[in-house]
Formats: sequence, structure tokens, C-alpha cells
Amino acid sequence: MEHITARAREKVAKKVSRVLARVDRADLSTGAPSRPLLGLPVERFIPQDVHSVLDYAGGATGLVAAYCAKTDRARIVNSTLSTATTGASLLTDYKLSLAKIIPIEVHEALDYAWGLSNVVAPFALGYYRKDRVVSMVQIALGLGTIAASLFTDYRAFSRHRSNARSNAQRPERTTRSHAKRRGSKKK
Repeated sequence: MEHITARAREKVAKKVSRVLARVDRADLSTGAPSRPLLGLPVERFIPQDVHSVLDYAGGATGLVAAYCAKTDRARIVNSTLSTATTGASLLTDYKLSLAKIIPIEVHEALDYAWGLSNVVAPFALGYYRKDRVVSMVQIALGLGTIAASLFTDYRAFSRHRSNARSNAQRPERTTRSHAKRRGSKKK
């Protein structure tokens, strides 16, 4: 039995090392680091790519909360806010989106607004007492989004920057069309 456990440990260790090697090779979003938020000395250590997964998970959690809600107001607010954050995530300039329409700086502001809306809505719309569990989930989701946004290093995603070397590192290659534009012939 002991040799089976050792063999199983070896297999698990190999699989874990392969996964860690993939993570090390992963091409995370690149670009200029985020500016400090309001001059606060907050280190932004959550990669934007991880944050994008958190955005979709938050939207899904809000939809589940809407489904479980006892009151119509809680159901409508949770489904509206969840649809809004998922829609914004699908249109934001990062890897896990369908279209790169919303700049990442606007998305960051939307994250703060969405988080604050989730915290305030149960009290402002009066369903906190009637729907406590859903309200607590919604408040936790809002506070979590605000906290994650504070620590996220937002960097705009660009296929050109992430999949290729920067122009400074790229060797100059002159093609015929390149040479024509520069007014010289290819040698």
C-alpha cells in the first residue's frame, strides 16, 4: 500500500510541476503599470487576467443570488447589476472579452461603482430585512469587488504587445513595402 501512495504522490507532484510551469510561461497582460489610486500607497499585485476571471465569477454569483432571492426587488437588482458587470466585462479591453471597446481605466471606475451599488442597494431599496442572505451575499460581493479593484494591476491588453516582443527588442526587418515607404530599396 505504501508504494501505491508514493507512486500517487509522484504523479501528483509531476502534474503540479507541469501546471506551475504553464503558469510561469503564461503570457499575462502587458503594458504600463497602473498608476497609484488617488496617491494611496497600495501595491497592485493582482494581475488583470486574474481580475477578469473574478469579474465573471462575480457576475455569476450575482445571478445565483437573484435566482435565490425571496423578494422581487432583490431579484431585479441582483440580476440587473450582474448583467451589467458581465456585459462590461465582455466589452472591456482585456484578454477574456469578446470586444475591446471599453478602456481598462473606465472598467476600473465601473468596478468601484458596481461594488458600491451592491453594498448600498439592499439598504437603499429596503429589502435587507426581508432577504438577509441574498443581501449579505450582495454586500460581500460588492466589498470583494472594491477590494480586488484596489489591488489589481490594470494593464491594457494588446495582442501585439503580449504575443510579440516590443519594438525595441524586435530586430528590424525590411520588406519591399517597408523599403518603399522609407524611400529606399531592399538590398
